Amino acid sequence: MTAVQEPGQVDPGVGAPPPAPKQRRKDRARNAGTARFRYEAENLDGQKVKGEIETVSANAARNELAVQGLRVTKIREKKGLQTDITAEKVPLPDIMHFSRQMATFLRAGVPVTEAIDNLRQDAKNKRFRSVLNDVLERVTAGRSLASSLAAHADVFPPYYMAMLRSAELTGRMDEAFDQLHTYIRRDVELSRQVRKALIYPVILLGLSFVVILIIVVFAIPRFADFFEEFDAELPLPTRMLMGVADFVQSPAGLITGLILVVAAVGTFFYVKTPGGRLNLHALQLKVPMISTVVTYSSTERFTRVLAVLLDAGTPLPEALPTAIDCSNNLVYKKRLNAAMEGVLAGQGFAEPLARTELFPTTTIQMVRVGERTGELSTQLNNAAGFYEEELNYAIDKLTAWFEPITIIFIGAVVGFVALAMVSAMYGIYGQVNVG
Repeated sequence: MTAVQEPGQVDPGVGAPPPAPKQRRKDRARNAGTARFRYEAENLDGQKVKGEIETVSANAARNELAVQGLRVTKIREKKGLQTDITAEKVPLPDIMHFSRQMATFLRAGVPVTEAIDNLRQDAKNKRFRSVLNDVLERVTAGRSLASSLAAHADVFPPYYMAMLRSAELTGRMDEAFDQLHTYIRRDVELSRQVRKALIYPVILLGLSFVVILIIVVFAIPRFADFFEEFDAELPLPTRMLMGVADFVQSPAGLITGLILVVAAVGTFFYVKTPGGRLNLHALQLKVPMISTVVTYSSTERFTRVLAVLLDAGTPLPEALPTAIDCSNNLVYKKRLNAAMEGVLAGQGFAEPLARTELFPTTTIQMVRVGERTGELSTQLNNAAGFYEEELNYAIDKLTAWFEPITIIFIGAVVGFVALAMVSAMYGIYGQVNVG
């Protein structure tokens, strides 16, 4: 017999905590970060259960139901007035400041619940306040901080929980939050550097496209009529520009434009799928300069977390899954999981790592030395420090190239248009004088 449940309720006898009060659920729903999900699940006795749950994401719903002793078999978002389609997002700087403040509180000996409560009250973002409300409830109920934050995996970066889980094993939560603050600050600074480097070129690029569009759509057709009156032979650049103008205003040009728009929208949604993200991450490893940033970032994170776990006495086979989860590139995760099988098969660590063909030669050499001398964690820390410096240099180099490349492109396009028009005028003038 199938039991139908209300949100957050489970069958008696499965060992789950009592449901939260209805008023608390209503208060949480007003925080603009929740949605309602229908689910089908099985309890510990194998009995099928159906119901609804209100939380911030499908992943959070699965985690909450798992804590209640339910294995979810199907879950989907319930569309309707209960769902806030325009749920407020949590900016990365908010998570960065949260990490820094948590590190300060924990280092000062402030209890975790008190620290979260203070940060919850100060949070300006409604959804983040809702998330911290839920985290505070979970921690107060006796759950770990990492597992409580993991219920909101769609809010925090993919490496966030992996770092905190490793810190729970080592007891260095303040250091973990400090490290997370450093990672997120680097991501935020990279985004700001890219935006700063692109502001001026993008403005120029936009104005250039507007000018070119006006020239192609309005100016060129009138000049074409003007040139035809002289029956003169036009230079090649002018003929090319007039051909572009004719194509843009033709049905074929309109169809091409629609196809490009559809392709852009399709690509955007494709990269949101698991396969699309994997292909995008693979492409990042092939594009010059971007591949360097991704490689150095993934290497630094992997070696840093693995070194922390090994220093705490965690065996390598147990430490590897947590270190692998810290990578935000799916290609790294996929190949490192394959390498972990080699480690578990007794092939050592350096050789399976080298077969991934992802890490710089220097890293592999350091790992080999660490294996031979029994100082693997020390060598991994050395590698992390080295690639942290290299990553900063690579980021500066990457952002420094944006502006000149964009300006060169603009100059080439505008210069071609100017050349086409001026050469046509001089050509007609010369042919008329000769006539």
